[in-house]
Amino acid sequence: MVPAMVARARRDPGAFAAQAVTTAARPGRGGRALGSLAAALALAPARAGAAEPVLVEFHYTPVPNVQMAIWLEDRDGKHALDVLVTQATGKYGIGNRPGRWDFLSSWRAPYGPRPSVLPIWAHRSGRTYPRVIFFDSEPLDLESLGWHENSSTAENYFCIPLTPADHETVVVDTMTCPSPKNFSTDKGRFDPEGGRSVYPPRNDLMVFDPQLDSPDAKEYAGLNQLDGVTAATPAGDREDFTAFLIPAEVVARGPLTARVEVSLEGDENETYAFDRETDHYVDPRLSNYGVEYLGQPSVLYEVTFDPNERGFTGTDRYSGYGDWDGATGAIHPRDATISEDGGSGGDRLKSMTKNGDTFRWGVFSYGEDGQGGDTDGDGWQGSCEFRELAPIEDLQAEVLDFDRVRLTFVVPPQTDPKFKLSRMKIRHVTGEDVAWTPEVFDAAYEVPPIDPLTLAPLGQPSTVEVAQLWGDYTYQFAVLYEDSCANRSPIATVSATTTAQKFQTVDSFCFVATAAFGAPWAAQVAALRAFRDAWLKPSATGVDLVRFYYAYSPPLARVIAGEPLLRGLARVVLAPVADAARLATAAGGS
Repeated sequence: MVPAMVARARRDPGAFAAQAVTTAARPGRGGRALGSLAAALALAPARAGAAEPVLVEFHYTPVPNVQMAIWLEDRDGKHALDVLVTQATGKYGIGNRPGRWDFLSSWRAPYGPRPSVLPIWAHRSGRTYPRVIFFDSEPLDLESLGWHENSSTAENYFCIPLTPADHETVVVDTMTCPSPKNFSTDKGRFDPEGGRSVYPPRNDLMVFDPQLDSPDAKEYAGLNQLDGVTAATPAGDREDFTAFLIPAEVVARGPLTARVEVSLEGDENETYAFDRETDHYVDPRLSNYGVEYLGQPSVLYEVTFDPNERGFTGTDRYSGYGDWDGATGAIHPRDATISEDGGSGGDRLKSMTKNGDTFRWGVFSYGEDGQGGDTDGDGWQGSCEFRELAPIEDLQAEVLDFDRVRLTFVVPPQTDPKFKLSRMKIRHVTGEDVAWTPEVFDAAYEVPPIDPLTLAPLGQPSTVEVAQLWGDYTYQFAVLYEDSCANRSPIATVSATTTAQKFQTVDSFCFVATAAFGAPWAAQVAALRAFRDAWLKPSATGVDLVRFYYAYSPPLARVIAGEPLLRGLARVVLAPVADAARLATAAGGS
């Protein structure tokens, strides 16, 4: 039971810290537990007379597509501990990436920082990071939403900007966004003028090109230490919760305030109404791409509780909101400018009823005695213990398409009658060889939450389709399951190589020509593009030529981009071709 967990932490805090990720209680469906307290417990071993670690559950029902951060502040209002940060912010650095802050972009586009995503959490955390800007040194490229081929390398996560029509099908962190295997991005560099950001840079980069990537990119992961608390965006519109064991050092700083900040892109109302063209920056060279993201600011919900006292504390209203532009960490008091219905504004966490309490944001503490059951008749129950879970059996991978793989596996029958399957966790990375330690598992890309009710009964094969993949890549998959107390099974692994993606082009995407002439909007590049559209695409032979070009020119473009001599030679070869293309296009249109 829970007292055994506390006793074990008291006896051997170092060993307990190593397994802290498995100790959070999580009865019911949809919960999540995170292991960031492992380091905290290791740094703050229990002392005679000190407070004990305390298990708590944070309960909420978010609307779809939110970004959110959960953290604790102590009795003095100081940031004490991060509990959860959704991965677009915590792992992929959407708050600190190259480009203009007001870019017409999208959550899966690689450029355009989002300073308004979670400003209260970011400022109150007390951390700052070097500001990331384009590595591309071309002045005109600093305001380009394009591909920056002269300083770009292969991209495993971000993809082309979406059009407004495409955006209607997007779900943050869960929507497939296929791009050619050779799609590349500028990974950025640190601002040489010393600019700072309250948001971390991305920490998912694994491969670096010494000629086309800034050396700074290798330092991003070392600066971003949020792996232990990042999680995929909740599916939304269903009860969810995060269970967490608060280390003794933080318990001693109580009473604590549990805060959750929630943002939602494009959440407009009459007060916060924004226009695509006038309030965002539209790249004139890619005017059809990018979607508006501004809307109502982030909202904050908070409750104060004493972790040593068993019981539940909840609130049915948001307490304040952040700056609309994320300029500061100010908390503006609740007012009529923020919507409170329809999943908008203060309604981003929906009202829910559980164990007789109605709330939007609530915290249940097991208290210093750690009793799991309803010991005082308040209706809140809990019961957890350490147990070893049997490993997943017969894990297999079947490639369905360039961006989809089907995983088949068996969750074995359990001998413990109290066992309840709470969550399947599936992670993946690209590469030929991965050593799947718990740390690597927590840092890898997380597949969106899987409802255990959709799986086959224990002992029978279950299937899960994994999307969001890239064509012609080798993926390493890791799978485990958790029980209702967040005990984890051993990690099971399998690999699969996706098929090549079918031909796809994007406006202004001319690899070699752009590398040679330095920018996608150069007159010569525009002429070649127009010739492609007017003369090559209408014929079968022309289409085959274009397909060949798009399949084999990106690697050549990357070589040319890094060598001034080769760029010059390429211009010599392509200039007369571009002139002929311009004449042919003009003649065809007259």
